Amino acid sequence: MTNGPPNRSSVVARGAALAAALLSLALVTVATDRAAGQSSRNLAHQAEEAKTRAAEARAQEQALAGDIATQSERIDAVEGQVGALRSELAQLEAELDRSRSVLRALEGELAEKTRTLARARREIGAAQQQLSRRVVEIYTSDEPDAVAVALGAKSLDDLIDILEVRSRVVEQDANLVQEMTALRARVTRERARTRTLRQKRVAETARIESHTDDRRSALAMLIARRDSLTDLRSARQQSLASVQVQRRDWEAQADALQAESARLSSIIAVAPPPGSDQHVQTPATSPSGGFVWPVRGTLVSPFGQRWGRLHSGIDIAAPAGTAIAASAAGQVVYAGSMSGYGLMVVIQHAGGIATAYAHNSSLSVGVGQSVSQGQTIAAVGCTGHCFGNHVHFEVRAGGTPVDPMGYL
Repeated sequence: MTNGPPNRSSVVARGAALAAALLSLALVTVATDRAAGQSSRNLAHQAEEAKTRAAEARAQEQALAGDIATQSERIDAVEGQVGALRSELAQLEAELDRSRSVLRALEGELAEKTRTLARARREIGAAQQQLSRRVVEIYTSDEPDAVAVALGAKSLDDLIDILEVRSRVVEQDANLVQEMTALRARVTRERARTRTLRQKRVAETARIESHTDDRRSALAMLIARRDSLTDLRSARQQSLASVQVQRRDWEAQADALQAESARLSSIIAVAPPPGSDQHVQTPATSPSGGFVWPVRGTLVSPFGQRWGRLHSGIDIAAPAGTAIAASAAGQVVYAGSMSGYGLMVVIQHAGGIATAYAHNSSLSVGVGQSVSQGQTIAAVGCTGHCFGNHVHFEVRAGGTPVDPMGYL
């Protein structure tokens, strides 16, 4: 039986089918372009956010450095005030010592004047008693009459001498009393003057002591302020040192990851597409054709620029040992340790897409093995450069990192 020309109805049916196929292809292309544009916009937005966070981190470091410089200037200013106040206080204390020394001398002089005055009073009293006794003795004794005195004298000169001796004795005692009285008056005046000087010196010493105490209190307050500023500066220095250490660790981690990212790109580039090896059966993708989260946990770090470098995936925190699932079906092209990534699994999927799972505590698959979506491939850990247990999840298109959130 020979084949005849196709009839009209079959040609129309084939044309309709071809038109439908072309329309479907156009719709798929538009959807793909729209998704790619949306993914590009998301990447740009997250990159800007990451740059802002990096700038804020650097600004914090600069602010701490500026704060430390300000605290140092304040400490220097207070140190200058402390030095000046200490010099003033030293002068006041020296002045206070001199005033106290003068006060002690005046007190000693006053005490000596008081003792001298007491002695003078006693001596005047004794002299007055002696003078009184002699006057009484002369005028109350059995005094001879003038005839007897004249007859008893050997000569006129002898008589004059006897009378003059008695007169001089009385006069001498009277002069002694007058001198002692004058001495007492002088000592009294000197004692009064010394007491006045002492009172003034007591007031002056009290003034100096009060001023010195004020200066001591001011110095103590300045020293306390200086110590407070020093403690504050030390705290800022410790914070700055901590920030700098973290920044260096993060930069080291980012450098290592960046280097390993390049290595990972080369591994993915040379890996055969799934199903190319006739001896290896590659399972089909999930019915929906999408990707699933590799682990249930907390997203702690997004994709994008971090500390001036590309963070090529997302970090999902989860307890150590939590099972990690393949995000989609594919073939394992790498399973092992890779420097900053630690223990890592890389799966090649259809369409030039690859996924990577890093920092694992253990691996459950090997190179060349086919895996299905949701299959356990590793366990959460913290190997390589990491901070806390989590899985670093990457999606790469043609070896280039893209935002996994556009696929999950």
